[in-house]
Amino acid sequence: MKKDAIAVGDSAELEIIFSTKRYNRTMTKRPKIITNVGPPDKRVAITASPVARPDSTYPLVFNPYKLDLSQFGEKVRENITFDITNVSDEDLRIEVIATRDNLWELELPESIGAGKTEKAMLKLTDEGLETSFEKSFTVEVDDRRNSRFTMPVKRSIHAARPRVVTPNTTTNTANKAATGNTKSDKKGDK
Repeated sequence: MKKDAIAVGDSAELEIIFSTKRYNRTMTKRPKIITNVGPPDKRVAITASPVARPDSTYPLVFNPYKLDLSQFGEKVRENITFDITNVSDEDLRIEVIATRDNLWELELPESIGAGKTEKAMLKLTDEGLETSFEKSFTVEVDDRRNSRFTMPVKRSIHAARPRVVTPNTTTNTANKAATGNTKSDKKGDK
């Protein structure tokens, strides 16, 4: 939580992390929210239905099904494009339900026609470029079930390590090659 105290009538964002990595069926968790004033403690129900085959979701299919903007070395990965395919027989409107505006900007189509594929893009903000994270965003479509899809977004920064050369090893190898002293330790070599 970004605030230590919340004034009466004020609000704050509370991040609850619910990882579905170990689950392969619908799971509901009910974290308790405790306050020192107001109504008694509240429970919030969070239900997730992990999909074993992300290429078979309905009515939308995301490709890739998770976004990884990890950086290895000096080359900066600042954005990633992905496809959203509407596999239903009706046109669908897409609405962002939850996102991390401080880490990225999302460019999504407003709607996707039945049987069509559209491009989308996630572009990291300045803060997102400097941070390692594992977060997600959630979209909802206007089908009969108001289906929601949560897309994992990961970024880890791996700085390039300078190559360490041991002077003795390099020098000894160079000296052996220069003097022709490259005797083999194998028996029988003469």
